Amino acid sequence: MNDLDMSAALKAAHHMADMARPIARKYWLAPKDVEFKADHSFLTPADLAIERGWRTYLQQSFPGHAILGEEFGHSAGEASYTWVLDPIDGTRQYGMGLGNFSTLIALCDDSGQPILGMMDLPLMDARFFGVRGQGAWLNTRRLQVSDQRDLSSALVMLANQNSFEGPEATAYERLRACADGAAFDAGSPAYGALAAGKVDLCLNGGDLNAHDICALVAIVTEAGGCITDWAGGSLGLNSSGAIVASATPALHEAALGVLQQD
Repeated sequence: MNDLDMSAALKAAHHMADMARPIARKYWLAPKDVEFKADHSFLTPADLAIERGWRTYLQQSFPGHAILGEEFGHSAGEASYTWVLDPIDGTRQYGMGLGNFSTLIALCDDSGQPILGMMDLPLMDARFFGVRGQGAWLNTRRLQVSDQRDLSSALVMLANQNSFEGPEATAYERLRACADGAAFDAGSPAYGALAAGKVDLCLNGGDLNAHDICALVAIVTEAGGCITDWAGGSLGLNSSGAIVASATPALHEAALGVLQQD
């Protein structure tokens, strides 16, 4: 792996989040301006403007690094690192004037594992980030997951029910029935709440891709939590599909047991 100054990478991620905030706020406050992609997902001017700015900055600051972005795809690089970008995660909520969206920035190593993740909430002055071996943070406060081990007592954040289809929908209903307290469709900010110890378990269905996932990995794991696919596999640059995150290994094992019953 090529040498990388992680402090420089973290500084760059903060700069990119700072770049995105005023753009996200500007278009969120403006009149409705939404288009639809071929897959019928939302697209706004903020998505495009933020990712264009990020790509220009990364190409100048880390010219050998690869870039994988939601809006403009993959740009190969000669170095061993890949930046994974989602300029507006939760574009559906964003385009409808709701506040539960974020900007996501991740950096993966040559094995595809996330070594840095950042989630910025532009309307709230809240920024979650995690760096491998250095912990996870909300602004200047170090984060620690809860110690919840009992699924029946866990506070669970579940994705939009339409995210679950076929056998996944059946597994979703089983897990929902186990939870004493549940809330729905919070998007990526739910994983920040898990890292902060306010939520015990988060579940998403099969409509995720690497740009949705990678930033969450470093934040959750560096706060002491577990995050995997529904089979218990690790997540990274090549990941897509349904994921689950838990505060403790015992809670994660219990959740996987429910999801895998069939």
